[in-house]
Amino acid sequence: MSFKRTKTNFIVALAKLLMKLPLSFILALGYFVGWLFWLIPNKRKKIAHRNIELCFPDLSFKDRKKLLKQNLISNGKGLLETIYAYWGNTEKITERVEFSGLDVIEKAHSEGNGCLLISCHLHPMELVIRAINTTLSKPGHMLARQHNNKIFEEHVDIARRTHSEKTIDKKDMKNVLKSLKNNYPVYFFPDQNFSYQFEYIDFFGVPAATVTGLARLAKSTNVPVIPWFGFRGKNSSGKTIYHVDVLPPLDIFQGDDIKENLLKLNQLFEQQIKKHPEQYLWVHRRFKNHPKGRNYLYKNL
Repeated sequence: MSFKRTKTNFIVALAKLLMKLPLSFILALGYFVGWLFWLIPNKRKKIAHRNIELCFPDLSFKDRKKLLKQNLISNGKGLLETIYAYWGNTEKITERVEFSGLDVIEKAHSEGNGCLLISCHLHPMELVIRAINTTLSKPGHMLARQHNNKIFEEHVDIARRTHSEKTIDKKDMKNVLKSLKNNYPVYFFPDQNFSYQFEYIDFFGVPAATVTGLARLAKSTNVPVIPWFGFRGKNSSGKTIYHVDVLPPLDIFQGDDIKENLLKLNQLFEQQIKKHPEQYLWVHRRFKNHPKGRNYLYKNL
């Protein structure tokens, strides 16, 4: 067994052991990790700062700094939430999640055509997906990017399969079509930078490389495209809970103008992100591809 495999297996075993602790402790640990993200200079912090500058130009310097701090702390919580989603207790997750609109997904299932569940990269994403899949009559399949560490990817894939049955590589459209044909919901997150099959579409007023595959897939399959969003919040006693809102199916992909369709989608994401901007993945180089050149907006970071 290679040193890399031994090291990865040890880290995963440690993570599994840690996830046996109460979720409240895990969230407190995430808060601490987020503070470290904020206190220690790092490239992701610089990227988040640049993205917030670009997307919220009307905020004062003081307010941008405040949002950056909140975002990095939330990012730390999101990291621990993701690990808990892989190896934590299902009941402890679902008891903290409040749902609205799940009947929209069940209706699509009853019609037998599958559906695309689209959202953007919010920090509690993996945790609430586990809760959604536990609640649905037919759990959704996850469209995801493969991890650079293939050994860790094996562990994550096994963990995800315990609550979503199947994960699909984001480039594997053949398996996406197969899942839809078999009446499975498929989770799709089209809000990250793409280097292939994309158009430059404004996102918070900034040209962003936006994947066109979703628009083509929705039009060719005619399956419902259902937006959903999961945010972290507090109940009246101060306990951390999660709100999942499933919205009615979108009709924006029936038109022939792909750019116009994708602009409407990005505008929907903007509306939702503005509700809790600190919970969005600003550490991602969303504007990596740019009409003026790759990494044009991230030079000298």
